[in-house]
Amino acid sequence: MKKTILFGTLIFTLFSCAEEEATVTKKDTAKKQTSALPLVQTAKIENTSFSHKISIQGNIETTQDILINTEMSGMIQDVAVSAGNMVKEGSVLLRMDAAILSANIQELESQLEFAEYMLEQQNKLFEQNLGSEFDQRSANNQVNSLEAKLNTLEIQRSKMVVRAPFDGTIDQVYAKKGQLAGPQMPLMRLVNMAKTEVVASVSEKHFKSIKKGTSLTVNFPNYKLNPISTIISSVGSYIEPTNRTFSIRANVNNNAGLMPNMLVELDIIDFQVDSGLVIPSKSILKNAKSKDYIWVLKPSKKDSYSVKQVFINKLKAFDGKALIEQNEDIKEGALIIEGGARGITKKDLVRIK
Repeated sequence: MKKTILFGTLIFTLFSCAEEEATVTKKDTAKKQTSALPLVQTAKIENTSFSHKISIQGNIETTQDILINTEMSGMIQDVAVSAGNMVKEGSVLLRMDAAILSANIQELESQLEFAEYMLEQQNKLFEQNLGSEFDQRSANNQVNSLEAKLNTLEIQRSKMVVRAPFDGTIDQVYAKKGQLAGPQMPLMRLVNMAKTEVVASVSEKHFKSIKKGTSLTVNFPNYKLNPISTIISSVGSYIEPTNRTFSIRANVNNNAGLMPNMLVELDIIDFQVDSGLVIPSKSILKNAKSKDYIWVLKPSKKDSYSVKQVFINKLKAFDGKALIEQNEDIKEGALIIEGGARGITKKDLVRIK
């Protein structure tokens, strides 16, 4: 009786072990089959905003940056400013010798005084019918002529003093005391950096997408300055035939001590949508006919996914993202292959890394 029980127990134990070993073998086989599947990286399709930018080089300029000249010739008598001085509009910058003009003015003033006396006497004689109308008009003409000449000399003498045309900083002084100045000779440079602007040349292919009011970001690659956000204030209406570009300008508040001719880089938003289907650019592949497509994943067996080839229309791509046209086969949140899609076919199963 005991032998029979022991024999039955032994058979049951051997049967149980064989069953467990078969189960383990199936699991191992399934794991091996899954591990043999292609390993891919995935991303989700997003419905979000998208912007496309172009980057170009530009320069900082100011509308008030001039070389000051004199309208009159003369010996420089006094230079009232030095490089680095802040000046106000109307401040005296330089004086020239006006002795000859002053002497001429004094002479004319004396002649005018006598001419006015002669006119007064002619008027009295004319009222008494003792003088002729011709003498009266000659005396009046003499007074008017001398007044006009005197006014001309006064203007010329005023221009022997050079004044600042606007508020600014004297950047450089070229004039020296005792030097002979003339209209073609620059005396000094005056710069007002309170009002600055960015000027750049843009390829004509972007003419339709860049308008007045288009947003841009000003970056300073050679300086440790924070980027500045602004908008385009004016767009040129002329294409330069030598390089096929047009000019743009954007006002920049000079809070960071910008200087003329600083090199800048502009990021201009030439395309923008508030909402659209956006996917990683590297998830887009091309077939033999150069058509764009992506692989869309669907859950299959445990830890594996089936793939579906979906052709798309790529609208724009920038900074690793691509905006695609709405498609019936893909929706927001759908899982797509971002990396590792090379060599995959429609019949393959894949696993996610």
